[in-house]
Amino acid sequence: MVKQQCLNNFKIFCIIVFTICITLILLCPTGSPLASGKMYHPSNDSKKIYGSPKTYTKQQQITRGTTEPPKYTVCRLKKRVVTKGGEVCIYVGGNKTHEMVVEMKCPRSFKCIYNPNTLEPNINDVVDSLNKVGK
Repeated sequence: MVKQQCLNNFKIFCIIVFTICITLILLCPTGSPLASGKMYHPSNDSKKIYGSPKTYTKQQQITRGTTEPPKYTVCRLKKRVVTKGGEVCIYVGGNKTHEMVVEMKCPRSFKCIYNPNTLEPNINDVVDSLNKVGK
């Protein structure tokens, strides 16, 4: 009987301790309002921007949506003229995209910027000017 009474007293003691702990946890403030510290609030005069703003790279501008990425098409070799200064090459891409390149050796095709309905460049003027420079 004494054991039974001790067990009952111990159960009551555990229940009281448990309820006190729960009430303390629920009623005590958390640490977040106390941990904010001192916040800096600038005056109205200090909202000026000093120096130049950051310049973004081309990829950052495309990602932000301020510029559009260039469209490319495959340009294939149409005409090649050999001069003293190298080769003058005319390429044609999609929707009459024309491109003229002066190189030592012309590749058969390359990626060029899509520029539809352009006029075919005059290769004779470029050849004449390259021959004059080569003299």
